Amino acid sequence: MRYGYFDDKNREYVIENPNTPMSWVNYLGTAEYCGIISNNASGYAFYKSPKSGRLMRFRFNSIPMDRPGRYVYIRDNADGDYWSASWQPVGKPLDSFKTRCCHGLGYTRFESEYRGIKSSYRVFVPIDKPLEFWELEIENTSDKERELSLFTYVEWAFWDMNQDLTNFQYILYTCRMDYQDDIIDYTLRLWPFREPKAFMASVLPVESFDTDREYFIGRYRHEGNPIAVEKGKCSNSIAVGGSPCGSVQNRISLKPGEKKYALYIVGIGDAKSVGAEYKRIYSDRSRVDEEFTKVQAYWNDRLGSYTCNTPSEELNRMVNIWNQYQCHTTFNWSRSASFNEAGGRDGLGYRDTNQDTLGVVHAIPELVKNKLTDLLKGQFSFGAAMHQIQPLTWTQGDHNVPPESRIYSDDHLWLLISIPAYLKETGDMSFLDELVQYADRGEASVYDHLKQALEFSWGKRGPHGLLLGMAADWNDCLNLKGKGESIWSTFLFFRGLNEFIEIARRVGREADVKRFTAYRDEIRESIDKYAWDGKWFLRGYIDSGKKLGGQESEQCKIFINSQTWAVISGAADREKALKAMDSLKEYLATEHGIVKNYPAYREHIAEVGAITTFPAGLKENGGIFCHANTWAVVAEGMLGRGDRAFEFYRAFLPAAKNDMADVYTMEPYVYSQFITGKEHPYHFGRARNSWLTGTATWSFVAASQYMLGIRAEYDGLVVDPTIPHDWDGFTATRVYRGKRFEISVSNPSRVCHGVKKLVVNGEELKGNFIPFDRMKAVNKVEVLLG
Repeated sequence: MRYGYFDDKNREYVIENPNTPMSWVNYLGTAEYCGIISNNASGYAFYKSPKSGRLMRFRFNSIPMDRPGRYVYIRDNADGDYWSASWQPVGKPLDSFKTRCCHGLGYTRFESEYRGIKSSYRVFVPIDKPLEFWELEIENTSDKERELSLFTYVEWAFWDMNQDLTNFQYILYTCRMDYQDDIIDYTLRLWPFREPKAFMASVLPVESFDTDREYFIGRYRHEGNPIAVEKGKCSNSIAVGGSPCGSVQNRISLKPGEKKYALYIVGIGDAKSVGAEYKRIYSDRSRVDEEFTKVQAYWNDRLGSYTCNTPSEELNRMVNIWNQYQCHTTFNWSRSASFNEAGGRDGLGYRDTNQDTLGVVHAIPELVKNKLTDLLKGQFSFGAAMHQIQPLTWTQGDHNVPPESRIYSDDHLWLLISIPAYLKETGDMSFLDELVQYADRGEASVYDHLKQALEFSWGKRGPHGLLLGMAADWNDCLNLKGKGESIWSTFLFFRGLNEFIEIARRVGREADVKRFTAYRDEIRESIDKYAWDGKWFLRGYIDSGKKLGGQESEQCKIFINSQTWAVISGAADREKALKAMDSLKEYLATEHGIVKNYPAYREHIAEVGAITTFPAGLKENGGIFCHANTWAVVAEGMLGRGDRAFEFYRAFLPAAKNDMADVYTMEPYVYSQFITGKEHPYHFGRARNSWLTGTATWSFVAASQYMLGIRAEYDGLVVDPTIPHDWDGFTATRVYRGKRFEISVSNPSRVCHGVKKLVVNGEELKGNFIPFDRMKAVNKVEVLLG
């Protein structure tokens, strides 16, 4: 079943049936103020931190679902009938209530019509102010004059997420609400002392208001039938303690065919000064339109550095619009706040954010550099890294150092992926000389941070010379403690060694080139001797010395990551790489994506870890982890097998699920963390945990750099596509170091891979590489495959 469609021209996803299987959401805002809004106007907002700056409340995993949010109610004063500008929370029958939701880039719009009243309700956050606009345009399409009341509703959170959700004996007695001149004032005092403030302002005159939830909703009621709307008037309640809310009532008269406009401003700051000033400025509707134009320009700029036009409409809309949009969202908010993450994991996930930079470095390299600097401050002087870092509250000191049992084997190594990507994109080799503090003590150059990361891992190897698993590797639920070894982390280490050796060579550190080349040679010997299992690569060794993910292993025989990263790392020779990926295809690939491991664990094994606690087919235990699927696309791209790369790419592609939404359930316009695997008894193909996932970045990297094959290197741009054999070609544009490339690829021989001819600005070049000295401000690139 389908619930909506892609409007590629307007860069919107349009939901025609609001009764979606799950909440289909959008993210509003940029890097400081974030609003999350669903297709039924539910959601929440926070300022800077979802943990300590929670402005609006949301009830996770609740019944009824999707509550509360940004609600606007419309009431016909003639007979008392009322509805909401979005389908929920009132939920009028859909045979009489016509509605659609349009999720766009930085905004969401609800268009509804009921009983001769048409409304358009748009919510967006300006790019540089901590507030959001609720715009309502309402039209009388009937043949008689209508007297209407408008009611807003927001439920304020108590700023601190943990206090808000748990400490009711304290937090319910802290709010100090007020109202003056069409503005609701929300003030809270917290201990240790701070006094956050927020407001809700109405541009239209206010007839009545409520700041106490009990008065607006009423006893034993809910957001779908609030007593204030039913009665047609708020109580002018002032909450001092209790559960604060924000509701204002406006009265309007509409002649037949007449339209009117209402604006509500919800934001951070003192109501009497900040709120009043914003109300004054934005009483002029043109000023709101200017802010919306800035939002559009913001996204045009961020998405304009890479575009493509291929034979696949699904790939085009993801790469050009939704995948990049999601990449910027994950870059801003890591894994901290969604409809799945309640906000307790505040700040930046270390491995997560390192990877998130890869999907946006081509568009916002300076912001990426700043983020990388924040991440470097989360590395310890001995080389390992914090698992989570909050730059807003970071201070240096030994208090940051966890016990070794809580150090992950991979976190610090992602610096060897993210920083080289930044260097290749920008050519900013001076970054390597910048001094950055460690988390615990001292400081070092960026170059020495990278070096120390490798030295730490070199010192944490097990009986087979492979990296120890420690608390976990990328798979948080494989807990290979003690003498347990992670072959996947070893592959990541190998890739990091390759990257660092190249950096050392370029900056003239020959002693380091020699030292780390020796490390690489020894690690390769260990991989060759202990990682290969005949048909595929092992996942590791558990503490007892038994193989993990091998033909003789207990329960589970094969894992995805060790096959893909054998290729990505460069550690596997071509024969083993092809055989491993063929085994992945045979045992792990399904029509909905590649399962993480097979067979799934049925019984708990303490040495293996938390993976054995999940039912078969869910999450890490036989689920289709979409993040890991992207690496299969990269690997097949590197091997030149374009048909299989595209097959793997499309299997978990959200846009390909639009017509099977009742199976897939999540948004068809953004990636989810995982899809239920083939061994689950009931829900094979059902997605969960959308938006904030590393799948976003790596899907963009896989498509843009390894299928379409356009990727930055230190001295220029590579154009080396790996595409389905039946594509006749494609076009793309790419901005690289301030220069624009207009690329046309033709495939008359219907091959998957192999550049036969490369012409740049009329000059034929050898191979698939465009050196910097052959580049102009605007470059015409013609590629012939064959």
